[in-house]
Amino acid sequence: MKTKLLLSFCVVFLLSLSSHAYAQFKVKKEVDSSIRNTRKVSKANANNANKLVYTFCSDEINNAARVDQDVELRAYLRIPAKQWKGCKITCVEFGFAYEVGKDSYMFVSKDLNADPLVKQYYQCDTIAIPDEGYIGWKNVPFDEPYLIDSDDDLYVGVYTIQQDPWGTFGLDNLTPIPGANLVSYRRPGKAEWVYQELPSNLSIKVIIEGENIPQTHMRIYSHSSDKMYYKIGESVAINGTIINEGIKPVESFDISYQLNNNESVTTHVSDVAIQPMEIYDFNFDTTVSKEGRGNLILTVSNPNGEPDDFQGSTSVTYDKFACMAKGIQKNVLVEEIVGTDDEGAVTAAEIIKEAIDNSDKKDNIIWVQNHVLADDEYTIEGYSNYSMLYASAIFTPAVNLNHKEAISGTFMLNEENEKVPATSELFLIDNDFGKHLNSILEDEVFYSLNAECDVIDDDVLKIKVALKPAIEGLFPSIFGPNLAMLLTEDNIVGRQAGVDGDYVHNGIPRTFINSEDPRFGMVGNKIEISDNGYTLETKYIIPDKSWKLENMNLICYIMDARMVIDNVVSCPVKANPDGLKKETVENDFAINCKDGTLLIDGDFDQARILSISGQTVMETNNANINVSKLNKGIYCILIQKGNRFVSKKFIIQ
Repeated sequence: MKTKLLLSFCVVFLLSLSSHAYAQFKVKKEVDSSIRNTRKVSKANANNANKLVYTFCSDEINNAARVDQDVELRAYLRIPAKQWKGCKITCVEFGFAYEVGKDSYMFVSKDLNADPLVKQYYQCDTIAIPDEGYIGWKNVPFDEPYLIDSDDDLYVGVYTIQQDPWGTFGLDNLTPIPGANLVSYRRPGKAEWVYQELPSNLSIKVIIEGENIPQTHMRIYSHSSDKMYYKIGESVAINGTIINEGIKPVESFDISYQLNNNESVTTHVSDVAIQPMEIYDFNFDTTVSKEGRGNLILTVSNPNGEPDDFQGSTSVTYDKFACMAKGIQKNVLVEEIVGTDDEGAVTAAEIIKEAIDNSDKKDNIIWVQNHVLADDEYTIEGYSNYSMLYASAIFTPAVNLNHKEAISGTFMLNEENEKVPATSELFLIDNDFGKHLNSILEDEVFYSLNAECDVIDDDVLKIKVALKPAIEGLFPSIFGPNLAMLLTEDNIVGRQAGVDGDYVHNGIPRTFINSEDPRFGMVGNKIEISDNGYTLETKYIIPDKSWKLENMNLICYIMDARMVIDNVVSCPVKANPDGLKKETVENDFAINCKDGTLLIDGDFDQARILSISGQTVMETNNANINVSKLNKGIYCILIQKGNRFVSKKFIIQ
């Protein structure tokens, strides 16, 4: 039997100052990915032509999964029902770890968000808990077998409420077969379930019985390509898994593929012995020669040289890939870390300017001047833990003074958050920077990133961000995407090391405006990107009247979980067109804050209270607002009436 061997990696990103902690299933032992799946299928399959044990796990229970006490848990298999229509599910066997929980039952469901079709309770308190080791397998027969009466897939599994902190669900500690490790949980009082996949197979077996169980039936269980977007002439690597869902072993079969309108290609596989519910991995390469969305038909046929007993599920169509002659040019965020005490700052600026001027793609370069290490008036919240979080540049390519060459003076933060001379190649710039910049600009992406920023009131910005795939429905995978938004200002007159008199700075960061934790503003907020992309519309109140909106830009970038910027875009902050009178409701409202209550006098639809840094702290439609729990300080309130907005400041003392 051939099995799939998956290599996995774990990226751990710990923010020790974060105030949020999210529960999830935890596994006692690490999965041994070097072990191939050596499970043996129940002998019932060999002796009974009318009975199938639907399972993916080993008979051994070698691991345990847990969440927390008093949490509802579900573990289940998704079963394709149509080839067993007319058959019955007669019982479920489950491998328990250290406890069986309370209020437990086996279930059959077509919709995990609806009540189960079947609840088979069993006496949890009669199952003995051993002093050492796991509880083991428990067989729960259904009082009334469930008749499979439709083509709808079924979820069959166990429900319980965890009581023991060590865990309920048993696992086999082997590399998981996709779909054999499905679990969900929810906290007491919560309506929504949290879904998760475990790192090994659940110890669960579902018994299906009936006279019309297919004797020979093979199905393509999973399939994928090595990437989503290809260039013309590139090789497409297709891999997948075939499962034997019949009663009889399979010793030979055919597998074929057809790419787009090309001729079908068939491979005959022999000299195998695939037992019931065992799997066979396949992979092949083909060449794509047509632009547009791809279409691949995979078919498995002729098990043991005979027609499949159920041909309704022997073929699948795969279209989650495409071919493009050229991708979309990505943008690059160049960060110059400047200061008022670095003697080489002028030389660094000249190297950067020359590299940008000489680039053929200067329109795709966005320049930010970061003053965080200078400790001057332009330092903003959001960069403060910069060096402690990441040992190299956040923005790629980030540049600064080359402290090991002719330019000296770079500083970094040590473990005590003290600024000390840099001792590593933290931020580097030299005369090879131009080559480095151009090499970064050679990268392409397969989605567009667009942003708009309009002034809709004196100090209120309306922001729109849109991500769209190059081909509809095929947004490329980004590992742990975050969206960050940064306001910058140009034409700021200040000091620059090595320059006498005033120096004009451009691209000075003013604030990160969408961070859940302002201390880590450069990371942004986590977003969920669908196959069709992502859109965001939001408003932001400018907290400082001294900022000149006509000189400001909005920078939006996508950062992955490795803290690498995947793409970036910049747009100007657009004021109202000349001659267009702005609607305002400034005189329609009065506010009064006294004794922990903020009173709004006037008719309005919605009000939002923001901190001076722009973070929303409260939303309401009440005229009397209890603000007694807010910290002392200056706040803004954004009042909405229809499509008009007005902002006012108030102080909590």
